[in-house]
Amino acid sequence: MEYPMTKNVATSNKNEVANVDYYEDFAVDTADLIIPKIMLMQKVSKKVEEEEAKVGEFRENVGNKLLGDKKTNLIIAPIRPIKKIYCETVKDKQNNIISYAEVPAVPGKKLAISEQTDEGLLERQEAYQLFCLPLEELDAFIAAEAKPFPYVITFKGASYYAGRQVFQAQFMYKNMRKPPFALSFEISSTQATSKMGGHTYYKMEVKKTEEIIDKDRLFLLRELFKDLETVSVKVADNDEEFF
Repeated sequence: MEYPMTKNVATSNKNEVANVDYYEDFAVDTADLIIPKIMLMQKVSKKVEEEEAKVGEFRENVGNKLLGDKKTNLIIAPIRPIKKIYCETVKDKQNNIISYAEVPAVPGKKLAISEQTDEGLLERQEAYQLFCLPLEELDAFIAAEAKPFPYVITFKGASYYAGRQVFQAQFMYKNMRKPPFALSFEISSTQATSKMGGHTYYKMEVKKTEEIIDKDRLFLLRELFKDLETVSVKVADNDEEFF
């Protein structure tokens, strides 16, 4: 199956169809592409405060598209193997966030949980990060014979264990010589209560895994896998405080 960048368009003659290349002169640097991040909405989320989202919803942080909620689980297909990262937050003396960054973890090298910098206190949090695509969107793009744009989802804080489950499942698939995108994950938005303070929040939990055997799904996921090997992309900045 091919996914061309052309589209059939009716001309002034309704009986004629022209194959038009819309992007012949479209120069794009892949470094300019920004991959949206799937966020689990909390009480402190900006979109919740602005009444553009509800707690417990899965939203992407570029267009605010709803991808799942407390009743509808998020089902994703990984595109690349999950990787471990550090989420680094720098705060001033008033505990205000000055900057946020995500850096790759180096195998065998453990970084300090916190350290003082010239800007302020740097706090690190281990996390898992995964390039993925909701299965619902994958099927829609297959039907349209088009190539979708991936998302990134980060498992940290109370959701860290869900990321570890994905890692362990993919590790088994690696040993079985199966591609990372051949196993889907169903992720729920689950309410929890903090032991300190008693406030409620939402965390991700892996509810089910299922092998992907559909040839069209596997073909398109493999194409996306290859794309992410050869292009440089940016991930949309994180604007949420996870628990």
